[in-house]
Amino acid sequence: MSLKHATTLIKSLCARGALRHARAVFDEMPDRDVVAWTAMLSGYASSGCHREALDVFRRMLTAGVVPNEFTLSSVLTACRGGDAVAGSAASIHAVAVRLGVDHMPYVVNALIDAYASRGDCLGDARRLFDALGAGRTAASWTSMIAGYARWGLENTGLQLFQKMIQDDVELSPFTCSIAIHACASLGNLYFGQQIHAVSIRKALGANLVVANSLIDMYCACERVVDARRIFDEMPERNLVTWNTIIAGSSRNDPQMAMQLLVDMDLEPNCLTLTSIISACAGLAALRCGRQVHGAVLRRNYGDDLKVSNALVGMYSKCGSIFNAKKVFNMMTCKDILSWTSMIGGYGMNGYANEAIGLFDSMVHAGVHPDHVVFMGLISACSHAGLVDEGWNLFKSMLFDYNIQPNMEIYGCVTNLLARAGRLREAFNLIDTMPLTPDESVWGALLGACKMHRNVELGRLAARKIIEINPDAAKTYILLANIYASDSKWGDYAVTRRLLRGTGSSKEVGMSWIEVTDKMYSFSTADSNSLQVNLADEICITGHLALTTALEPFFLKEPWLTGSVQKSYY
Repeated sequence: MSLKHATTLIKSLCARGALRHARAVFDEMPDRDVVAWTAMLSGYASSGCHREALDVFRRMLTAGVVPNEFTLSSVLTACRGGDAVAGSAASIHAVAVRLGVDHMPYVVNALIDAYASRGDCLGDARRLFDALGAGRTAASWTSMIAGYARWGLENTGLQLFQKMIQDDVELSPFTCSIAIHACASLGNLYFGQQIHAVSIRKALGANLVVANSLIDMYCACERVVDARRIFDEMPERNLVTWNTIIAGSSRNDPQMAMQLLVDMDLEPNCLTLTSIISACAGLAALRCGRQVHGAVLRRNYGDDLKVSNALVGMYSKCGSIFNAKKVFNMMTCKDILSWTSMIGGYGMNGYANEAIGLFDSMVHAGVHPDHVVFMGLISACSHAGLVDEGWNLFKSMLFDYNIQPNMEIYGCVTNLLARAGRLREAFNLIDTMPLTPDESVWGALLGACKMHRNVELGRLAARKIIEINPDAAKTYILLANIYASDSKWGDYAVTRRLLRGTGSSKEVGMSWIEVTDKMYSFSTADSNSLQVNLADEICITGHLALTTALEPFFLKEPWLTGSVQKSYY
């Protein structure tokens, strides 16, 4: 076989993913030119076999074959991200300089892309990008913007994107999608809407990748109605489209997410079902959650880590701690989220001692706890009245694990101490915390002052909250109640007048309960019977109707109605 024919065969085999056969042909070649070497290492690089590509490149240099710009741009693909050998991009950059091809467009763009894919090399990428000047291509801009977005510098990436538009550089769907994802990460609705307008003006609005990114951005910015409008207007949808709108809806409008599943014309995958499980958790729809669990088991997604974590969270939020524990114990692999979900589930259902016991098991298993774990534990101790245990966990977080508490944890510890009547300790904690206390921290102290009728600290906490938020109606109400409990009627009257002056009113807290497959709502001191609240029932039980609509979707799997379902639950 001639050199040309062998090289063509290698390219063809690599294109089909038959790398092992391509390598066999390559190894049998008696003579190899730069084109043959480039074909083999390019096949490895484009297939994600980065170490193999770099190994071929080293062998090529050892054989005395001089690489060209196409060889270097191909091997630089293997230097992207965490899979690459540290310093490999810099080494190839040095080879390019030595050969005098470091200014060739293919090489420069590949170098920018390789450097930008590593967080510690972003500065090198930017220096190359700036040196290009007028020679920048759309690929250069895209690599640089993607690098910033990937490493948490979304604002810098968006500024660069804005400059790209101003310079009238050709905009590709990929670049537009990256910028939209950066807006989603930042929750920057204004910039996202501007990019949306640019995408329409550049005739990219109907592009599938761009439209999917826009749906994700609007959902991330809690504009699910806008996301749904884009979804409804799309001429083409794929599974990513459905998963994106369902995931976004599960966070903002769980009932819509469930309805979307009913309307879905594609087979759902584990990501779809994970989002639906979260929607069931948001609605506390246990019966529907069980149906989805059945679909998970039928489709053999029961071992998927994200699905299992979502199931633990769903059962916990629906109050079915037994099933949450059963799913957790059946998991063959657990991450920090698995432990956190189960610990939080125990805590929210009043099993504080079990939460602490599971925390000890987690530490014994070698899993390092984080803020969320301690938040769940301290919150569980607070509601169970385990003050000393919660305080010891707080100190352990500080001194044993060197985790600096955030504002939420300080608020939780303040609540722990204050609810137990240790108001002075709670105030000292607030007074010495390294962060500036926010409304929630002072609110925890104020609520406990009402419980324990401490007028002095209650007045101080209320004043601090009003400085932060002058229109906080519940603050005035709590303070007035503190005065009333201590028979300070003059102060009570003044506080009520101040409340009327704000023009605000406290929102009524609503609860709901499921009785014989119907959901009823009620508020504090509601004197109406459950049967009278028909309007509330209609509003809140929409998900029950959806459960019925979902049943044909799930129950078409024959085993779900049989003994397997019954034996599992």
